[in-house]
Amino acid sequence: MKTLPTTFRADGGTKAQRLRDAWRRHRFWLIVGTVFVVVTGGGLILGTSGQRSAGELSITNPAPEGAQAAATVLAGQGVDVTATDSMAATTAALGANGQGSSTVLVFDPQQLLSPEQGAELAASAAEHGSKIVAITPGPLLVGKFSGELASAGSLNTGREGIAANCAQPDALAAGSIVAPGSAGGAPEAPGGTVVKVYLGPESCFAPSGTAGAAGLLATTADGAVSALGSAAVVSNDGLARAGNAALTFRLLGSRENLVWYTASAKDIPVSAQPPSLAELTPQWVFPASAWLLLVGVIGMLWRGRRDGPLVVEPMPVVVKASETVAGRARLYQDAKAVDTAARTLQDATLNRLSHTLRLGGVAPPEAVAEAVSVHLGRDHQALFALLIHDVPRTEKDMLTMATQLAALEEEVARR
Repeated sequence: MKTLPTTFRADGGTKAQRLRDAWRRHRFWLIVGTVFVVVTGGGLILGTSGQRSAGELSITNPAPEGAQAAATVLAGQGVDVTATDSMAATTAALGANGQGSSTVLVFDPQQLLSPEQGAELAASAAEHGSKIVAITPGPLLVGKFSGELASAGSLNTGREGIAANCAQPDALAAGSIVAPGSAGGAPEAPGGTVVKVYLGPESCFAPSGTAGAAGLLATTADGAVSALGSAAVVSNDGLARAGNAALTFRLLGSRENLVWYTASAKDIPVSAQPPSLAELTPQWVFPASAWLLLVGVIGMLWRGRRDGPLVVEPMPVVVKASETVAGRARLYQDAKAVDTAARTLQDATLNRLSHTLRLGGVAPPEAVAEAVSVHLGRDHQALFALLIHDVPRTEKDMLTMATQLAALEEEVARR
C-alpha cells in the first residue's frame, strides 16, 4: 500500500478550485480585455463595411428603400453622381460643376428645410442653369422652388399602374408608373400606397386618370423644376416596376452631373453668435467655487500638518499561535482545500501520539499507527486508514475525521 508523504504542501485545492480563485483575482482585467476586443473588433467591422448608409433614398443603401441601384446605373451611363447632405455643400457642388451641367435631386423626408432655404436653393440653381427634381416636397417648399407648382395634397393610388395622361416627354417615355410601399415616409394604406400629388403646367400620372388633374409628377413649362410625389418610384424596390426606371433615368440623367441632395440636421438654422461659457454659467457658480476652494485650502492646512516623527515598530512582530491557527484555517476554508487541511490534522495527531507513546519525534507514520493499534488492541487497518490513508472529499467528512482523531488521542492518553 502506497504511503502518503508527511510533508505539508499547500496545493491550493483541486484544478477547478484554482481556476475559480484565478477568476476571482483577475476577473476585472479579463472583463476589461474582453470589452476592448469587442469594441475594437466592432469598430474594424464598421470601418470596413464600405461606408454604407441606411437612410431612405441613400445612394449607398442597397436595401429596398435605398437608391443605390439608380445611382449605380446613372454612374455607369456617364453621369457624375455626387451625394450632399447640406445646403452649403449643394450650392458649392453646383458652382463647381459649371453652368447648365447639373441636375439637383432634393429629398427632405423629415421636412427640415425652411421656405427661405428652398428659395435660396432655387436661386442658386437658376444662377447656375441647373434643373431641380424634388422628391415629395412639402407645400411651402414646392412653392419656393417654382411659383408654377403647387401641392394638391395626398391620396391613395391603389396598387395598379398609373398612366401618364400628359404631354411631358419624360412621362410619355415611361408610359405608366407604380408606387410600391410607402412614399416619403407616408404609411401604406389598405389596398395601396399614399402618395403626394402636385399641380403645374404639366401634371402627369394623375391617380384619377383625368388629364390636367393633380398628379404624381408636375413640371414647370420650361422643365427646370419637377416635383415627384413618391420616393418609392426611385427606390431599389420600385425601380424595375412598370415605367419607373424610364422616368427616373430621364429625369435625373439628362445632364452630365447629378447632385443627390438629402437634407439633414446640418440644414437646421443656428444662431449667428453662439453663447459664451460665461453666459451659460449661473451667477452663483463663481462665488460658490471661490468659497469651496478657500475651504479646501484651509482644510488641507489644518489636517495635512504632521504631528511628530514616525513611530518605529520593532520587527519581527510576535503573533499568538491561536491567531496563526485561525488564520491558516480561514485560508484553507476559503480555498476549499479539504485534502490539505485533513493531511495537516493527521500529521499533527501522529506527532502528538508519537510523543504520548514515547516513540520520539522522528518515528514514521506507519510505526506510530502500529504502536497505537498494539496499545489499544484495535484493528490496525482501521487505524492506518484514519491516521494515514483516508482523504475526505467534503467539509462534512473532514469534520467527522477531526472528531475521530480527537477521540483517538483522548483514548490513548487515558490508557
